[in-house]
Amino acid sequence: MQLLEIKDNEVVAMDDYPIHDLKTGVSDGVILKLYFRIFQKNCANIVARTIVLPKELVASVFDKKIKKKFDEFEKNHPKVKYFALDGNHRTTAASLTKSKIPAMLFENDQDCKDVQKINNSAEVFRPYTNNSIDECVLELKDHFLKVEQFYTVAEKTRRMVEDMSVEMPQYMRDSFNRK
Repeated sequence: MQLLEIKDNEVVAMDDYPIHDLKTGVSDGVILKLYFRIFQKNCANIVARTIVLPKELVASVFDKKIKKKFDEFEKNHPKVKYFALDGNHRTTAASLTKSKIPAMLFENDQDCKDVQKINNSAEVFRPYTNNSIDECVLELKDHFLKVEQFYTVAEKTRRMVEDMSVEMPQYMRDSFNRK
């Protein structure tokens, strides 16, 4: 398992728009607020790294229709290297604060097993994982078969920032819009 620090334009986000706790009436955005402050204070080392998979591994299981859409997406996003398996709140918080995303690159079954060992000793901020790399890939395949769209963490975050119907604190929008 490789530990990485990746940019928000290098990873494809899962389609959770807006992220769950920013949906109207769901909550007051407490999860995103917590992660935002963690990243803002440069304390991301206390949270679980986002699990990412190589784009080639994930794209290799797409059917023709989704593969065609991903190929088009990839032409316009040459910096994309990974798919995020989890971490919607963490990746959004990193993007909002212009921080790199702490990630773990999964490439084989041993990576899944290693994280499961970590989970057995972790108490609060545990990474989510499947039992095998095939299960991880199939979860992403199934997800993108349903949503049929791709965007990077940076694009998803920008969309949330610009969408005034998303109940996001102004200080987060301001942070993202700072140069």
